[in-house]
Amino acid sequence: MRALLAVAVSLGVVVHTGAQPAPDPHALLAEGDRLAWLRAWSQAEPQFTEARRLFAAAGDERNALYAEISALRARLPRLAVPEASARLAEYLEHPLMPADDRLRLRCLVIKGETDEDLDPTLAGAAWKEALTVAERLGDEAWANRARGELGLVAFLEGNAGGAVMALGSALKQAQANGDVSSQVRWLTLFGHGYVQLNRPQEALDFYDRALKVAETLPELQFPTMTYVGRSNALIKLGRIPEADAILVRATEHAAKYDARGYQAQLVAQRAAIARQRKDLVGALGLYEEAVALARASGGLRLVADIELEQAQALREAQQVAAAERVLLDATTIARDMEERFLLPRLLAETADLRAGQGRRVEAAALLEEASEVLEGLITAASSPWAQGRIINGMDDVLTARIRLEAARKPDVQRAFAIVEQARARSLLELLVNRPARAERPPQEVRTVEARIAQLQRTLLHTRERASRQRLLADIFAAEEQLAPSVTAMFDRTRRTRSQLDVSLTDVQRALRADEVLVQYALADPASLALVVTRTTARVQPLPGRTRLATEATTLLDAIASDASITVAARRLGTSLLDGIPELAGKPRLLVSPDGDLYRVPFDVLRHATSRPLLDTHVVSYVPSASVLVVLRGRTANVGDRRVLAVSASPGAPVALGQAGARPRLARNVYGTDGSKLRQLPGADDEARAVVQLLGAQGSTALIGEASTETAVKRQALQPYQVIHVAAHGLPSAKFPARAALLVQPDAVEDGLLQAREILSFRLSAALVTLSACDTGSGSVHGQDGAATLVRPFIAAGARSVVANLWAADDTFSLALMREFYRRLATGADVATALRGAKRHMLATFGPHATPRLWSGVLVYGDGRARVAPRPATTKGN
Repeated sequence: MRALLAVAVSLGVVVHTGAQPAPDPHALLAEGDRLAWLRAWSQAEPQFTEARRLFAAAGDERNALYAEISALRARLPRLAVPEASARLAEYLEHPLMPADDRLRLRCLVIKGETDEDLDPTLAGAAWKEALTVAERLGDEAWANRARGELGLVAFLEGNAGGAVMALGSALKQAQANGDVSSQVRWLTLFGHGYVQLNRPQEALDFYDRALKVAETLPELQFPTMTYVGRSNALIKLGRIPEADAILVRATEHAAKYDARGYQAQLVAQRAAIARQRKDLVGALGLYEEAVALARASGGLRLVADIELEQAQALREAQQVAAAERVLLDATTIARDMEERFLLPRLLAETADLRAGQGRRVEAAALLEEASEVLEGLITAASSPWAQGRIINGMDDVLTARIRLEAARKPDVQRAFAIVEQARARSLLELLVNRPARAERPPQEVRTVEARIAQLQRTLLHTRERASRQRLLADIFAAEEQLAPSVTAMFDRTRRTRSQLDVSLTDVQRALRADEVLVQYALADPASLALVVTRTTARVQPLPGRTRLATEATTLLDAIASDASITVAARRLGTSLLDGIPELAGKPRLLVSPDGDLYRVPFDVLRHATSRPLLDTHVVSYVPSASVLVVLRGRTANVGDRRVLAVSASPGAPVALGQAGARPRLARNVYGTDGSKLRQLPGADDEARAVVQLLGAQGSTALIGEASTETAVKRQALQPYQVIHVAAHGLPSAKFPARAALLVQPDAVEDGLLQAREILSFRLSAALVTLSACDTGSGSVHGQDGAATLVRPFIAAGARSVVANLWAADDTFSLALMREFYRRLATGADVATALRGAKRHMLATFGPHATPRLWSGVLVYGDGRARVAPRPATTKGN
């Protein structure tokens, strides 16, 4: 009677005293199936349990079995995963299964979900068969779910690109067919993936979108998995009060349903907060509790994941032996599960621990294994973007290798292999493989791109906050639709492995006799630099990352405030340059930065001579040694077009809707601040000067209202030797693909020439000049480097790019650019011409030419690139 009352209450039935009609088991089963489709399994459990009892009493073995399997799924959070998996395997052997596709499909999908926490191979087998059965039944909705879950399996097996394609395509289909619970689940899984790859800020957008979708269904008002992931991302971002608020609600919800896996994650997150607050005793107690809950749930991957954090906390508490025991257990689990994302990090943590004990041979062996697993992940990734995310997520592995190398006897070949494995690897892939981005994108991609352009044009004209937020959500959804299609455009069969395997000898051959390449690799407590010339190569020890970051910040603060930089420039110069005697005999310095050094203009550094590098050396920057080799291996541009000069100023504010109206823009167009961009009165003069100095014959100038995005894209860009853009740059640290040059909008385009669009250009320019603010700055993603507007232009084919680390002064920029191009026109290479222009400005303006005005203008790529001599002026011209 108590069971019947419980079912009645759960169905909202009013219970009266006296005899009542017996519940209909088919109605109970139908309601259970409805809730199960919504993944509201805890709410479906009473229906399935009572339906099973009634079907069994009626002798309906098939429906009783269906309800029993479904009830098992509802109880899964309270069960040990291995036990549930074994039970489901037994169900699949039941005599009724072979002849009943619907029954078998129910069992397979539950087995697939269960095994995702146990063994991706088993999960993959279950979901593949589920897909086959669903297609045989003509059930496209379940077939799509199976495809999406196979995307998750691909990620668990180390194929990030495959996961993006499968999950992204399935998500798009779920949106089309109204499968709300799958949208919530897969958006949440994307969020989990970004957290795993150390991109928590981007993960929040997926979690927030999942929660917004969940609001549309009463049964999904508290999607625990989404909230657990969101709180984890907030903790990693240091937003503890927000995370605490979520943790309270999520913990109550998980405890209500005895969901041990969720409880384990939530307790581990409380431990992470305690660690951040330096409460190691409290953190260690919570980690013990979290591991116990994870073991009770049977989620082996979860156990290993928590144990990695537990070991780190134990090391912080100086409990090294306990940390080693925990790491051994977690590593054993990861090996048994072939967990490709977690295993390298566990190996690196163990290696770091053993290196600290003086067991460097063991540490080296562990790191070599970690490196091999990482290389497999990078190689298997089907797009450069997936590779970049993997490299960013594995930064602790790469840092551990640098730290060990800095601590033992230097070996230049080994150090070179360590740094070049991941340094700017995604850019290198784009350079050498010329993928399908060079071809016309499929119609689906072009349609979504047009949709994004329209949304962004609307955003530019929208000031009201709520409306902007809705538009931003729509843009995010459209970009999300692009991801699987763009990833699929990279045909892995086109990849040329031999061109990726650049040796140290190859680098030395690419260098000239007057050049020294210094490739920095930062770690704590010590860093290193590879110092390479045409005839020599060695490793230079350096101070630790933290000290260098502090010195860099002090210098940059002085530059920004127009204060004296002499002391700060000498201090950082001592740390970075004084141990490099090769500088004395090599007047050209090529810098491959790391970490905070991406923000440093080396021209201002003072080295052993106490003079700024600008006085003694021609400085240029390369993303990596391998990228330099590829750039110098290209044939010089012999295009028949001289210059494409583009100038675009926001113009005077006018009312929206007027002819030629230009919207007011925020500094970051995706922000909600309505401040205006300043006008660039010198931009048009700058563009005209470039054409005049390099030659009007064979040149094109798109000035003022003519500099529309459509006009730029309609140009045949490949024949131009020089492309010069004088405009505003709009950075996007959160979404690097959104970073843009602001040109003029038109009826078709939004005027935001974004990084992802620039990648589709086909260039062979010797020089691209981005005479715009912030085009050389961007968020740094570990060894994959800084996500700036420089990268897409190099990837698109430019041999060198001149860009600015920070805001430009319009008047000073005009004078600097005129002098730069005057020198370029005489035959000077790009880096030499830029250095000469800077020195000229200093000589002309003296103390008024503060480093803030000129030092951030840098040359990237091959600084030796030259523009063909200016054509002789014919009589009458």
